[in-house]
Amino acid sequence: MLRFYTPILILQIFCLYHAYKSNSQQKWYWLIIFFPFFGSLLYLFDTFYTRGNIRNLTEGVKGMMNSNYKLEQLERDLKFSDNVSNRVRLADAYMHYERYDDAIPLYSGCLQGFMADDVPLRLKLLRAYFFSKHYNEAIALGQELETEKSFRNAEERTIYAWSLHFNGNTTLAWKVFNDMDKSYTNYWHRTEYCKFLMATNRAEESKSKLAELLEEFNYMRDGERRLNKPVIREVTDLYNSTLKRAHR
Repeated sequence: MLRFYTPILILQIFCLYHAYKSNSQQKWYWLIIFFPFFGSLLYLFDTFYTRGNIRNLTEGVKGMMNSNYKLEQLERDLKFSDNVSNRVRLADAYMHYERYDDAIPLYSGCLQGFMADDVPLRLKLLRAYFFSKHYNEAIALGQELETEKSFRNAEERTIYAWSLHFNGNTTLAWKVFNDMDKSYTNYWHRTEYCKFLMATNRAEESKSKLAELLEEFNYMRDGERRLNKPVIREVTDLYNSTLKRAHR
């Protein structure tokens, strides 16, 4: 008998918790409490078994069965209505699926008329150039963006610096990275700078800057630490790897 009631009790607790989190009507609390099994089933049916949820489930299954489903949907949207919004959405999806060369003409095609100098759009194009290894184009666009104030501390500026390095201009790349090396800010940029220093055989300098970052992390408040958790983990891993290499 106990084994029969335990699943019902678990179901009842789940439904009560979900009803509370969802701010459901009070009638559901009484139904679930006084009729644990049937009340819980009615609540689950009413909450989850709706036409909208069935449609979302169908779309999700289609997406899993066909990895290109989302792209095909966005491509149809663009054919139906060729506008900046649909172009950018499709280009963003191409970037997500690492189809960088397909994203480039869509982004660049949007840089016309009143959108010709749009900084966020040019930053997207810079990423597409870089990941498709069109470093000359990335450098040319990065040089144009250097006059934009919002570019000074943008993450995409590290992409410009890496493009310079991969294209053979390591000295200018160092200057760009060094310009973003500011204490208690630009943590992601400075992590990339440390990687650049490692790549250019400046292991000790990289180790020193990683230690500086770790020291700064100690002064972060809890909220800031949560926000920067990925970069803190990466810096810690990089620093530990430099220590291991030093002891070989």
